[in-house]
Amino acid sequence: MSPGIEQRIQRIEDELAIGQLRARYCHLLDDMEWEAFVGLFTEDGVFEGLNKVQGRDALMAFFSQDVPRVAQRFWHFCTNGTIDIDGDIATGRISMEYISVTDGVSYVSAGHYDDVCVREAGQWKFKSRKITFYFYSPLSEGYTGTRPASSVFE
Repeated sequence: MSPGIEQRIQRIEDELAIGQLRARYCHLLDDMEWEAFVGLFTEDGVFEGLNKVQGRDALMAFFSQDVPRVAQRFWHFCTNGTIDIDGDIATGRISMEYISVTDGVSYVSAGHYDDVCVREAGQWKFKSRKITFYFYSPLSEGYTGTRPASSVFE
């Protein structure tokens, strides 16, 4: 039996809301609007990338203190997002290109995010977001196939 019109409309609304969540993530992160950015995650939300942090306090410390030490400016471009929604839980992947400047050197990288989103009080939030880098290299070197070192934040 195919879903009714209400279910189809809800699906469309959910997909659009999750797309907005993912877009706000990029804009707020790139603009370093830390309080609003951290609010995109659940209270016990997890970010896993070069480091793994859980909870809004840890997210705030990581993004507002550690990330700017590694890259003074950065810009995220995400595309090709997929999402599977089951009630109030959604899982999906989105591709990412990331450019940054560290100590006057431009870097280029690409990868993807694996997301788990949950609906809380009618709003979609990140329960977890895991980034996998395909490569990370100085722009002058082009694609090197080299992933970022795990020690970047140490």
